[in-house]
Amino acid sequence: MADQFLKHNQLALRALWLLERAVKRQSVRKIRAACRAFERVLTVMSPDHPDRPACLANLAAALRLLYERTGDPAAIDALLRLHNTLVDFLPEHHPNRVSYRGNVRSLVARLAADEGTPPDLLSRLVPLAREAALDAATREACLFVLRVCLRCHLELAPDDDVSTELAAVVREQISALSSRAPARDPSVLAGLGADLREAALVTGPMHFLDEALATGRRAVELCPPDGRERATCLAMLSNTLHARFVHQDGSLDTLRESVAVARAAIAVAPAGGEHHPSSLLALGIALRELYEATRDLDPLKEAFAACRQALSAVGPGHPNRAPYLTNLSAAGQELYKRTGNREAIALAASCAAEAVRLSPPGSLTWAGRMTELGNVQNIMLAGPGVTAGDAAHALAEEEISEEAHARRLAEAHALLQRSVDTAREAVRAGGRNAFRDGPLTNLSIAARVFFEITGDTTALDEAVQAAREAVTLAKPETRAYQDARVTLIRALARCALTPDTAAEMRDRCAELAASAVAPRAHVAAHFHYAEALMSADEPDAESALAAYEAAIARLPEIAARRLLRPDREHNLAEFGGLASGAAAAALSLGRPERALLLLEHARGLLLREAMGHHGAEAHRLRSAAPELAEEWARLQRLLSASDQDSADLYHDGVVASGRSGRLDRHQALAERRERLLADIRAIPGLESFQQPPSFEELRRRTPQGPVVMLNAGHVRCDALILDMEGTVRSLRLDCDYDELDRCAEVFKSPGPRTPKPPKSTAQDEQPLLDALARLWDHVVEPVLAELDLLSPVPVPEATAPRVWWCPVGVASFLPLHAAGRYGDLAPSAPSAAMDHVVSSYTSTLNALPPRREAAAPNTGTASAGLPSVLLVEAGRVPGAVPLPGARAEIQRLRELIPNSTLLSGRGATRDTVLSSLPAHRMAHLACHAVTDPRSPALNRLLLHDHASAPLTSLELAGVSVPDGELAYLSACETSRASRALADEALHIACAFQMAGYRHVIGTLWRITDSAAGRIADDFYTGLAPSFRSDEAARSLHRAVNGLRSDAPLQPSCWAAHVHLGS
Repeated sequence: MADQFLKHNQLALRALWLLERAVKRQSVRKIRAACRAFERVLTVMSPDHPDRPACLANLAAALRLLYERTGDPAAIDALLRLHNTLVDFLPEHHPNRVSYRGNVRSLVARLAADEGTPPDLLSRLVPLAREAALDAATREACLFVLRVCLRCHLELAPDDDVSTELAAVVREQISALSSRAPARDPSVLAGLGADLREAALVTGPMHFLDEALATGRRAVELCPPDGRERATCLAMLSNTLHARFVHQDGSLDTLRESVAVARAAIAVAPAGGEHHPSSLLALGIALRELYEATRDLDPLKEAFAACRQALSAVGPGHPNRAPYLTNLSAAGQELYKRTGNREAIALAASCAAEAVRLSPPGSLTWAGRMTELGNVQNIMLAGPGVTAGDAAHALAEEEISEEAHARRLAEAHALLQRSVDTAREAVRAGGRNAFRDGPLTNLSIAARVFFEITGDTTALDEAVQAAREAVTLAKPETRAYQDARVTLIRALARCALTPDTAAEMRDRCAELAASAVAPRAHVAAHFHYAEALMSADEPDAESALAAYEAAIARLPEIAARRLLRPDREHNLAEFGGLASGAAAAALSLGRPERALLLLEHARGLLLREAMGHHGAEAHRLRSAAPELAEEWARLQRLLSASDQDSADLYHDGVVASGRSGRLDRHQALAERRERLLADIRAIPGLESFQQPPSFEELRRRTPQGPVVMLNAGHVRCDALILDMEGTVRSLRLDCDYDELDRCAEVFKSPGPRTPKPPKSTAQDEQPLLDALARLWDHVVEPVLAELDLLSPVPVPEATAPRVWWCPVGVASFLPLHAAGRYGDLAPSAPSAAMDHVVSSYTSTLNALPPRREAAAPNTGTASAGLPSVLLVEAGRVPGAVPLPGARAEIQRLRELIPNSTLLSGRGATRDTVLSSLPAHRMAHLACHAVTDPRSPALNRLLLHDHASAPLTSLELAGVSVPDGELAYLSACETSRASRALADEALHIACAFQMAGYRHVIGTLWRITDSAAGRIADDFYTGLAPSFRSDEAARSLHRAVNGLRSDAPLQPSCWAAHVHLGS
């Protein structure tokens, strides 16, 4: 025994010597040697030796020093085990017990106060912190340590008991703080409120959020206006308000308060100061949520900028960097989906990956960040504005080599698989988290897309099950509630329709309809439900029609006037095909009048609003209430100017913070408009002012000939015919959507007006001739036969009957007026639309004036007996190919109309044209036109100053020309709509209609300089000498027919020109 004692005594002395040298030299190698020496002492020392506690305490000191020097979590784990051994060994009243425990407690307190301590380490310190808090003498100080450790434990492993314990600790600290003088450090009170918020978010007791909000507000109240802690208190309060909106009340007032509080935090947080990054982050979080709720792009762009600035401020080594990364990634994802900003999605991907690397694997925070990473993977495959499924299908149809095709498809499938795997890991890591509905929803989306691309039904089953679980977890009145239900409906819509799946989709739609969800979620749910019903082997048209009507009823809300124009367009573009699907359901039930009404209510919303300012409706308002009419016109001008000011939102850059107030100004104008609208509708006879038209109102808009609405739906294609007596009938067409879509692709021709005819060959023209023949055989000839308008011989232009075409969706790209068989395809009998009728187009029935208004005589003449005409020539402008024919075209018109006003060369600028249009009943513009892929609102005419002041559709639509009669646009593609907004029929020609011109001549595709000049010359020659605008369609028909007779096999030259209006 003596030898054993001597041995451990000598070893202990050596261990102490090693420890002293390690402390003196700060050598990690010597610290580790001291730890090993003390462990060897303990192995040879008897378990009940009186020196054992001292040896354990010395080993603890060495382990603590080792952690402080290396940050090695293993040292803390060993220290915790050692502490338990030491406490168990010493009797309760041992004189050294307090000091030994105090040493460990001081380390725990130090770790809790250090922002750089890993959360998983603090989580493991909970038992020590609990024990320390039992000591009444030090309880108040130890409660802080316990609170920090409990919070970290919740972040890693959600637990109801721990959440309740954390809330109790926080309440005790609040009580203790209130009994003293909380004003001394209100940020402590704010931090306590933030912990209550986190407890609520992890395990879900919502009353914790109420307490957190009250505590946060109290902390702000206690802050001096210029106190250094005020920014922190405001930022924490903003985050709590955001949490309340997302998880509790869903009130936009709550969310807007969150934004306002975050702005207040930034105002008192000096740039470069310690509180500035957290204030920026709070603003970014709130603004991104505001975008999600309202679809206003301005807040999203500002959110991205704020999150990016916040991340830059914290730097790469910041201990709390991960949340900054995650929120910047989320903002970047949304910005890319909305605008196509490639820098945003690249940054989102790198931030999401880094955030995952910084998170403890398997923890709750890791799960959330894995969810973001999965989202990025899905979005990167899809591209902006489309689903991943659409993107992969487009990839499958891309015309590339087989090898490249296989390789790119394999890459897409691999990315999809990673997205699904990531979503699964996020769900597994979420455990029993009360808000795991978000990861489940994301998993459902990823699995559904995987099914859409690969056909793997197991993935579809997983998508349905994940969404069902998300539905059961999501709390009412939250965004998660609506997201889960829409996601489930989309997954079920991909399954084979059974009575059970139909009932499940119907019930989820009913839940959304009964709750205060965003209109976008309501429209999307009912739209996908209806599509599933109509796509089934045995369609349920009755139920589908009801679902379509429910979606259409709330469609105006997603394009409300409080939104800026780019936001309205974006929201409407998400639901292309809604109108045609609804009409197809109604027609399947034999209800043509209902189909026509649905097509009018779900299309042309922006057009209807704009054209209502100068038609019969505006006239009734002026007659009944002149003062209200004047105020209405003034507000409309202000809102139009606000829309024009928002044109930068069409670009993919990030908005400057100085422009953030424009949305508030625009919304204030919109609110005034809504109040004025209520006053107007209170006037007898104006109850339906600016409301969707009734069927009786539409019947009164029938022009001097039938209107044919061509509905190209995915289920069926039909012609709806409204005759002059107001009777509606339908004709089922022998074609499908895909066939019409292929025809539309044939006539797609991006590019400007060209000065010389292209070297067109028979081979170039043949696809157009074939497409025109198919349109004749399957669409136009059956319609004219139904109307009894087919003649055995060509009908003279002067007596040919009139027909108005109103194409829907993809049909709006088709030259229906030129359909026919030409050359070798032509039979002996007249086989072209132009042989039988004079064609005009209208975007919607509502765009036509009421019959009495349309029949009013044209009295707009100048003093010399000729109409007041504005001629604009911009054949030579900077940066564009010269158009020598434009000048010749205008010179010829000046001969025909000598008293016209000419703007040419440097005089043809945006501002001069805009200011001149209202003073002229007719306008002719010969110039280049450019279609913009971002939005039809950015389509523009190229005038002399186009580089600095482009004349866009958005600005043209804002002009008021109440006496406008005819606008002739001798430029390219001025009547071509965009794919995304085909149902809105927005293009340059439409903009002139919005401005007030009743007749507009435009083009569907690129035209040559010579053809443009020839048709314009013949048009005005035929219109002279009376220049009556109501003869515009017939005069254009004559001019086009003349060029057609010279080159019948070159439809690219003569078939592009169209007449709009009545």
